[in-house]
Amino acid sequence: MKQTTSKQVTAEVYTSFVDTFFADSRSLAVGAGLQAVIVGSAWLDTGHRIYILLVIAMLGTALLRLRQAESYHRDRETTTHLDLDARVRWATMWENRYMWLTGAATTQIGLYAFCALQIAPSEYSIISSVIMVFGTLPTVVGRIYGSDRLAAVIVVSLLLPTAFGTILRGDAAHVLIAFLTLPYLLLVRTLVQDVRSAVLDAIQGRWKNQEIAERFDIALNNMSHGLIMFDGDLSVLVANKTARTLFDLPEHISLEGRHFDSILRYGRIRKVLSARQVEKLRRQLVPMILEGGAAKRFVMNDGRHVEFRSNPRAFSGAVLTFEDITERINAEKLMINMARYDALTGLPNRSYFATLIAERLKQKTEGGACMLVMLDVDDFKHVNDTLGHSQGDALLRAVANRLKDFHLRDILISRQGGDEFMVFIPEQPADEAPDEVANLLHTKLTGIYELSGEQVHVTVSIGLAVSDHSSFDLTRMMVKADLALYRSKALGKGAWSVFEDSMDAEYKRRQMVKNELAKALDNESLNVRYQPIVDAKSGKIVACEALSRWNHAKLGDISPAEYIPLAEEMGMIGKVSRSVLNRATLDCASWPEEVNISVNLSAIDFRRSRLLDEIDFALKQSGISPNRLEIEVTETAVIANETEMLTVLQQIRDRGIKVSLDDFGTGYSSLSYLHRLPLDKVKIDRSFVEGIESGQTPIALLRGVTTLCRTLGLQVTIEGVSSDDQLNLVLATDGVSRIQGFALGPALPSSSILELARHTLLPVSPVRHIAKKAAAVS
Repeated sequence: MKQTTSKQVTAEVYTSFVDTFFADSRSLAVGAGLQAVIVGSAWLDTGHRIYILLVIAMLGTALLRLRQAESYHRDRETTTHLDLDARVRWATMWENRYMWLTGAATTQIGLYAFCALQIAPSEYSIISSVIMVFGTLPTVVGRIYGSDRLAAVIVVSLLLPTAFGTILRGDAAHVLIAFLTLPYLLLVRTLVQDVRSAVLDAIQGRWKNQEIAERFDIALNNMSHGLIMFDGDLSVLVANKTARTLFDLPEHISLEGRHFDSILRYGRIRKVLSARQVEKLRRQLVPMILEGGAAKRFVMNDGRHVEFRSNPRAFSGAVLTFEDITERINAEKLMINMARYDALTGLPNRSYFATLIAERLKQKTEGGACMLVMLDVDDFKHVNDTLGHSQGDALLRAVANRLKDFHLRDILISRQGGDEFMVFIPEQPADEAPDEVANLLHTKLTGIYELSGEQVHVTVSIGLAVSDHSSFDLTRMMVKADLALYRSKALGKGAWSVFEDSMDAEYKRRQMVKNELAKALDNESLNVRYQPIVDAKSGKIVACEALSRWNHAKLGDISPAEYIPLAEEMGMIGKVSRSVLNRATLDCASWPEEVNISVNLSAIDFRRSRLLDEIDFALKQSGISPNRLEIEVTETAVIANETEMLTVLQQIRDRGIKVSLDDFGTGYSSLSYLHRLPLDKVKIDRSFVEGIESGQTPIALLRGVTTLCRTLGLQVTIEGVSSDDQLNLVLATDGVSRIQGFALGPALPSSSILELARHTLLPVSPVRHIAKKAAAVS
């Protein structure tokens, strides 16, 4: 970059020098006229006609030079389109042409000196010729310094004839003078070079300064920041283009020298600033410019945000810079909005919701009650899975819109995440109890939602908690509302609950049971009990259902109905099932061969990839035959994932393990599963047995289901038989293969099952005999 710039400067200087050769035609004409007068006077003085010839030659040469200058100026107009190298070549051509004519003109002056010294000497001719020679030489230094060749031609053509004429005089003095022209020649050459060097340095310096100034101007006017430099009197020294743009100042208005107030007045005239903004800018910026200070932000008439900064100068005045920060402000607002609001629904998020509640409570100077509501959409995952996530998002937005339209206007609403929403009601309505508010919310949100042509019926579960303003604590209230929501979900879909203290006790117990259950599973301290399954005809125990039991040292017996759902919630149901499976198969190995073991697995178990490996391990560890193991599966587990369940159940059955459908009759499409699933047995749910002795449940219903199952080739087990009357009716029902229930005995330890299995069938009432024996052993 530097070499290119230096070359350009040298070329521009060179072409400029050549241009000066032809710049002044008038001085050329005047000079030629003076020379003709001087030489003509020598002719008058001496009468020698050589001088007349020189006058004619000088005037002819001057005329040619004038015509040459005219040609040069005409030709110069055609060179504007030439590149740098072409312009240099063009200038060199004209330098050569100028050099020949100029050399001819100076040679004629030198010849005049030679003639004055040798051919027609006179006092006048000698003095005038010497004056002409040495008077012309300074023009070399002052005008021809740009060309070394031209300077050499002029100096030689002037001094060589003069020196030669002096030498021919013959005396020592003239010879000495002639030889002194040599150092004079060198002196002139040195002066020419020095002048040229000084001029080149000056020109290059000027070019460099001009380039720096241009760069500074370009940089200044391409700054994204506006810049105005002031002196100590607040008059403008420099202002860039961005500064003009900010105040909408036209290009023809020069800011340099104008006072700061003038700029503000222009801004007011151009309606960039209002009168109030002008006064505010003057009041705050003038002290900042003069004394410095922190950056200040202003909003212009058109809504732009501008930030001003001042940097004092070394002696006086300051540089005021300012930046349009509108995009930054908008980005900050967007970031704040993203940090505070849920992108999907536009509702405050969890953290900002807490801030809004705190601010709202500060405004409450009087006592009173407030409410916190927690709710979520029932079966939202089903909507996502069946209709797609975009429809799920649309549903959440629709729920949020209904919340916004809730009749209590002074409320705060938040989306907490997923399908969970929270509502804060700062003032409990005087005419509405908490349960009425919960019911109103439930009514508002439950119903049909239109989602891009799809109609979806939606229910919500709601939990509500109440607190005084003075004692409100968001964390505690969220726990209470969540406990109420938990109760609502336990009641079924579409329910609502208001927090009660008993829920807190239930929550604490649930947490304690969770902690203890984790320890119990780690310590393998859960027990297994076995409920006998008796053959309806022979009265023998043919199988036992393995049931998990937990006796805690402090909490006592904990019902499976309590801890099994907690194990599923904690993701530990697999440990429970694996423990029961291993223990049950090991105990079964100690029983007679005709007594099998039945193990119930949950829907979560069938989603575990290691289930089949765990079953294989239990069989291998215990050594029992696969046909002695029965796996029970509920209809609920099948419904959860029918396709995958069919594959897993078939793989279990392929191992020789029996598969039984448990709790038959409680599912959604019970009959359809009987021919699709790889089943060996069906266990009729206790709901078909309860009340048959009193006629509350028709016995015909039990007989019909039993007959249907037998027709499909499935063994039928009736479970839940709890009384002798029920037992008699079940025994009288055709097609019943097995019976299970409390009437035949409670769940027993493995040792009791072994003892019970040793008793064979008695001639009379064999099933009742088993029941009595089981009661005795227990």
